[in-house]
Amino acid sequence: MNKRSRIVNLVLSGGGIKGIAFVGAYEEIEKKYKRIGNIAGVSAGALVGALIGAGYTSRELGKIMKEFDFSSLTYGREITMDISIANSMRSIEQEKKVLNESDMDTLLHRQDYTELNLVRRSKEDFVGSRGNLLVNLIAFSKKNAFLNGELMESWVAQLLANKGIRTFSDFRGGIADKVNPRGYKVRMTAVDANTGKVIVLPDDMALYNVDPDKLEVAKAVRMSTCIPFVFDPVTIDYKDAENKPKTHYIIDGGVLDNFPVWLIESTDNNVIIGLKLEGKEPKGLSSAEHILKKLLHSSHDTGVPKNSYNIDNIAHINTGEISFLDFDISAEESLYLYNQGKLAVQKLFISMQKKNRGWRI
Repeated sequence: MNKRSRIVNLVLSGGGIKGIAFVGAYEEIEKKYKRIGNIAGVSAGALVGALIGAGYTSRELGKIMKEFDFSSLTYGREITMDISIANSMRSIEQEKKVLNESDMDTLLHRQDYTELNLVRRSKEDFVGSRGNLLVNLIAFSKKNAFLNGELMESWVAQLLANKGIRTFSDFRGGIADKVNPRGYKVRMTAVDANTGKVIVLPDDMALYNVDPDKLEVAKAVRMSTCIPFVFDPVTIDYKDAENKPKTHYIIDGGVLDNFPVWLIESTDNNVIIGLKLEGKEPKGLSSAEHILKKLLHSSHDTGVPKNSYNIDNIAHINTGEISFLDFDISAEESLYLYNQGKLAVQKLFISMQKKNRGWRI
């Protein structure tokens, strides 16, 4: 079978500004596959996935990423980390000279931070060890956020509107299957911090008495990209089965699972390609920015064993030392990410060709 006649489904990981690499990766995919099936993404992958699903080409995406000033999303504040967890990190590093994974886990799960009084919660919320982590992320996000989620949402909404996309009803017509029964072409994940669970958007909006079809795609992208410590959490206010008012905090899906391959079903009639952003862990705590990068790295992908993926075709994109926090990225760094995306998919296609010599690449 000619590979270009097959349907390709895409899974895009999180990674903040490093998602620029997806543009180069998608350019290579466009050359090989004529039809895009379902798309799953989280965080940066949710944003790029929604734009691909809306019909943007890699050339158009490249123009958007080149022209948009991501620093315009800031509140005009400098990054500051004068919070309890940052002070604890500094103390441990001064004493031990190194801050290991166990130290970070202990700090992120502590229950005695003064910032916790910023979060409204009931006794049913934030239960267990995972709850301790998530309530801390919410509390510190409310105090430390420096990017404006409303501006992000407005920007995405306009881009989608340019292609005639507003709500998820506009994304109907994808491949319906047992993991996507409503047949949405694009779906994404976020985390309900109150319950400590990953939610699928738009499907799980029914839990909050919202018709999934009516959820605005830009709002969902904002939920999925709501990186702790960077954006304010998104709140959902609704009434439960007993008609009691409830407020739930929604944050970046990458906190619990930064690569949601389970959103796409594998069949003989399609191929799944995963695009996964990978880079070096930040070193040292020499500045507020370095502390924040360390926190972000340690607080993501805490819900699943590393590398426990159920697909074979993953393009591992090496993003070097660029952090997903580097919103003031230079033109040279953007080009580096773009080229790394292209290179990773080119390598993947060579590997796929060797395994499946009956397909023409």
